[in-house]
Amino acid sequence: MIYSMTGFGSARAEARNLNVLIEIKSVNHRYIDVHVKMPSEFQAFENLIRQKLSSTFKRGRLDVFLRVDYKRENIKLDVNHGLIRAYSDLMSELKKSYGIQGDLTLEMVSRLPNLVTVSTSDLSQDEIDLIGKKIGEATDAAAAQLRQMRITEGQSLIADLDRRVTIIAGHLETILKGAHNFVEHYRQQLMTRITELAPQLAADSHRLEMEALLYAERSDIAEETTRLQSHLDQFAGLKALGDEAGKRMDFILQEMNREVTTILSKTSGLNELGVGLGQAAIEIKVEIEKLREQVQNIE
Repeated sequence: MIYSMTGFGSARAEARNLNVLIEIKSVNHRYIDVHVKMPSEFQAFENLIRQKLSSTFKRGRLDVFLRVDYKRENIKLDVNHGLIRAYSDLMSELKKSYGIQGDLTLEMVSRLPNLVTVSTSDLSQDEIDLIGKKIGEATDAAAAQLRQMRITEGQSLIADLDRRVTIIAGHLETILKGAHNFVEHYRQQLMTRITELAPQLAADSHRLEMEALLYAERSDIAEETTRLQSHLDQFAGLKALGDEAGKRMDFILQEMNREVTTILSKTSGLNELGVGLGQAAIEIKVEIEKLREQVQNIE
């Protein structure tokens, strides 16, 4: 099954005097990359969230927002005395250097970040276990919602991939039909070239061999079209692959692009026929680039 890397999930978990809310936003990324924003007093539970998400998703950047509302009667505040002294020293220096008026007040201290924080050191083991349990429940529920959205988005991606693969197959058919005339055109060019070089060829038979090899190489695109068709079949088969299909698809698209580039170079020397074949090859390259953009969103 194909999964998109774009989605959103949110969930709540509640207990007496405790309310946990978690939101997860997901976008494409080469690997799994989890970023957690949470109240500093509950940082100890960050690893729990990371482990759950890393075991559920293989790729994607996950931005996690956690809010914990725990109403308890006995609340202990931690005070960063060293940081407060640093702020106080800085204000004294600014007052002396620039004549700035005012003093560091209790209200200012309460508003400055990381000076006063809610302590979790006085939480009992039962409280810690309860908070961890509810954070885990909310994470699981939000991850399940996110997974379902990624599945839904993945189905939309599959529909678009199928449509573009069909377009490429149509252009490839155009190239295959023109390939018969393609060989005949180069045969005629070779005969003309031999006639032009006839005086020289009598003295240098190696020249004839080189010209024949050159035209033979340029007139054969069977190998490229066969590989391109094979890559198309492999690409279609990856839809049923659930393990990092995006990376495999991207690799196959690179190989497809290489074959089309070679076809373009071999058709560049033709006239009206080359224009038709070259245009079909260009359209294939356009669709391949569009496919690569979509594949970037597949897990």
